[in-house]
Amino acid sequence: MFLASSTKPIDSNLSAVVEQIEQQNPGLSVLAARQFRCASRQTPLEVTISEPREFNVLEEFILRACIEFVPAPTLKELADLLGLDEIFVTTTATTLVSLDILEVSATGKIAIAPGGKEFFDLGAVSRSQIQSIYAISDPLNQTLTFNFDALPTQTVNLPDLADLVGLEHKIADIANLNIAEIQPLIQASGLGIHVPENGKIVTKCDVIGDDQNIWQTISIFVLFDAIENKTNIQVRQGKQILETASNLLNEIEFQEKISLNDLCKLKEDVILPEQDIIPAPKNRKQASKKKPKETESGNKQYEE
Repeated sequence: MFLASSTKPIDSNLSAVVEQIEQQNPGLSVLAARQFRCASRQTPLEVTISEPREFNVLEEFILRACIEFVPAPTLKELADLLGLDEIFVTTTATTLVSLDILEVSATGKIAIAPGGKEFFDLGAVSRSQIQSIYAISDPLNQTLTFNFDALPTQTVNLPDLADLVGLEHKIADIANLNIAEIQPLIQASGLGIHVPENGKIVTKCDVIGDDQNIWQTISIFVLFDAIENKTNIQVRQGKQILETASNLLNEIEFQEKISLNDLCKLKEDVILPEQDIIPAPKNRKQASKKKPKETESGNKQYEE
C-alpha cells in the first residue's frame, strides 16, 4: 500500500496520468506531479544553397564556340548560325555571365571567362538559391534543429521551469557559429538542403530576425521505486517520456542544485512514509532457524 494521492502534491489535471502510471507499474508510486512551461528559442535564418546543374544544349554550344571558333563569334553571329532569334542567345549568354563563366564585350563578342573552362570540362555549373529556414534551440532536450516552417506560438500560463532550473540553449547566438558548425546540424535535420555527396552545399547562413520564445507544456513526475528504494524524476510531454530531460533534472537534483520541494513542493513527510512501506522482493529468502546439536564433547553447536 502506498499513500493516497490526495496527500501528495499532484496537479489535478495530471491525476489520470498518475493513476495510469501506478496501475501499469505496481512497484512505482508517484509522489508528486506538476506542470511547467519551457521555452524553445526560434531564430529565422536565410541560407544560400549551392548545387551543380548540367549545361543545357544552347549553353554548351555557346561555350564550345568560345573555345573552338577562331576568332570567337559575336552573339548575333551565333544566332544567325543556329537560326535562332538573337534574344534567346543573348538571354542564355547573360545567365552564363552571371555565373562568371562567360564574358561578352560591348560589341557582342564572346569569350570564356577565367575559370570558365573548368566548368565546361566538368559539363556542369554551380548554381545558388536562397532558402528561408528556422533554427530551433531546445534547452530541455539539449538539441539544435532546423525547420522550413516556423513553430506555432501559443500562450502557456504555467510556471516557467527556467526560473527554477538553469537551462542552457545549445546556441547563445547562432550568428556566432561558423558555417562549418552549422552545416552538419542542418544535414542532421533532414531538410535535404545540405547533401554534400550530391554536391548540394549550404555555403552561407544569415540571421534575418529576432529570436522568439516558443512555449511548450511539460509535466514533471517524482517517482518512488519501492524495490530500489529510491526516487527519480521523469519528464513527459503529453504521453512521450523525455529521456534527455529526465536525466538532466535527475543530475541537477543529485548535485543538490535544486530540491524536490523547490521543483514539485514535495516535502520529506511525504517521501519518508513511502520508504517505510517497501514490499520484500519475491526472490528474497527468509532466514532459516538454527537447530542445536550436541558434539562429542557434550557442548552444543548450532547448524543451519
